[in-house]
Amino acid sequence: MSLFQSRKCLTVINVVSPLYKHLGISFINLSRRPISSLDTPQDVERAKRWLKKFTKDSIPRDSLDMSFARSSGPGGQNFFSQIVNTKVDLRFNLGQAHWIPEYARKQLAIQKSNKINKKNELIITSDKTRSQVKNIEDCIEKLYESIVEAAQVPEGPSEETLQRIEKL
Repeated sequence: MSLFQSRKCLTVINVVSPLYKHLGISFINLSRRPISSLDTPQDVERAKRWLKKFTKDSIPRDSLDMSFARSSGPGGQNFFSQIVNTKVDLRFNLGQAHWIPEYARKQLAIQKSNKINKKNELIITSDKTRSQVKNIEDCIEKLYESIVEAAQVPEGPSEETLQRIEKL
């Protein structure tokens, strides 16, 4: 019995399939040279620019693996629950996400360490609604918010703080 059969998943697909073409948006390369750390002011500035350009649509859909199962929540209570698998498990391999700056990948791994498996996949689930498509969008939104949170560039001290330090 495979892992997916034991979890009662009937289907494992890649989001690029024709059924979900409306969700697939082409990959946009947002950085020329990888930002591995925030050691220099130039790296910080490039990281801020990357974060400003990064949108939910920038996430390459072919890097997301999804599986579906019957939901225990609202989707599982659906009248057609034996036909429609509304719960979504999104798996995203951090090691292969070279379109995310390295510093952000490291931070994401720290922040979401309890949701990363031994294969270095970040696992995000949603069974919020009775619609499989809305649950897919919810998973992608959660992934986007996690990446944005991990990619935040720490701000330096304000001018007021610097002035107070100088007075000391």
